[in-house]
Amino acid sequence: MKLIFLLFVSLLFATNCFTKSRLCEATKPEPIPVHDSTGNMLRAGANYYVQPIYPDEAWGFELASINNHHKPCPLGIVQEDYYPGTPLLFSSANPKKSIIRLSTDLNIDYNLSYTVCTKSNDVIWTVGPYDRRAKSYFLVLGGVKENPGRETIKNWFKIEVFGDNYKIRYCPSVCSDCKVMCKDVGVIEFNGQKRLGLSDVPVEVKFVKDA
Repeated sequence: MKLIFLLFVSLLFATNCFTKSRLCEATKPEPIPVHDSTGNMLRAGANYYVQPIYPDEAWGFELASINNHHKPCPLGIVQEDYYPGTPLLFSSANPKKSIIRLSTDLNIDYNLSYTVCTKSNDVIWTVGPYDRRAKSYFLVLGGVKENPGRETIKNWFKIEVFGDNYKIRYCPSVCSDCKVMCKDVGVIEFNGQKRLGLSDVPVEVKFVKDA
């Protein structure tokens, strides 16, 4: 009899929560904020250098041509030696959120007014087509900012804890019925470049706010 009563109470609570879904969702704790190298919370719209921890903290990520035929486009993201890189900004799938949090869908934007290959200031990271020679998916520019859903599924990334710092991961949840391949963002050496792509070996990074 006691077991039946407990089951009844549980069912009653679940039903009540279902009928007041907004209230139930409001009670869920928000994910933990991401912090920059000084311990401050990462904020949407602010510029940050994304710097790998190994092998040298002075190294960073930069745009580079990835075409073997000496043409400027398309542009990919590469790790440059002894250079801090170009700062990036992050924006959440929920534009009302000003704090960047762990495991939430993000656009990653170079926030440039113009590049050779994109005549827009929406210079968004996206997952490029499968490269059969490298047997990898590389990150390139060409994503569309915001509009979370099936059409923009390749443009969303997440920040997660890795070691004492963070990693960037491709595992979008902006489309509930889409099949996605969850992979970490790592450095893949190909054709003399250290390119960012989807990998089983993540690159550990920190976020340094642009002065």
